[in-house]
Amino acid sequence: MSKIGITDRFALVMVVLFYLTTVAIGVFYHPRSVKSELTSKVEQKMLNHIVLIKFKPDITTTDLQLISDGGYSLQQIEGVVDLNFTENVSPEGLTQGFTHSLTMKFTKAVDRDSIYLPHSIHQKFVKLFVPFTESVLVYDYWD
Repeated sequence: MSKIGITDRFALVMVVLFYLTTVAIGVFYHPRSVKSELTSKVEQKMLNHIVLIKFKPDITTTDLQLISDGGYSLQQIEGVVDLNFTENVSPEGLTQGFTHSLTMKFTKAVDRDSIYLPHSIHQKFVKLFVPFTESVLVYDYWD
């Protein structure tokens, strides 16, 4: 029986390390696994929170600007992913008097229910804008 020399042992260790590295790279960086990670992020559903607002006819532009600024302050609340306060520009004539919307997105319902809704910034905003409204419609959905 012949003895294995130091060079042969070193070569064997190098081959084994190369093989294990190749397998690890194949497992962790295979295009299918990378694609599934990207797909899961893209396919993650978002909770859309839409507030349609019908303001009283006597609201001033100054009041509207205060409300807009207050609406955008809601972005500071943890869990609010995207926020937009906009004026309706639909030409269809089906607005039923709703002139503005406040829309935001959440990744989880718990962010809306347990963080956003009871948050002091949200409560302050509600107290600010509700006295200027005739009607408010809230509609939430997953997309």
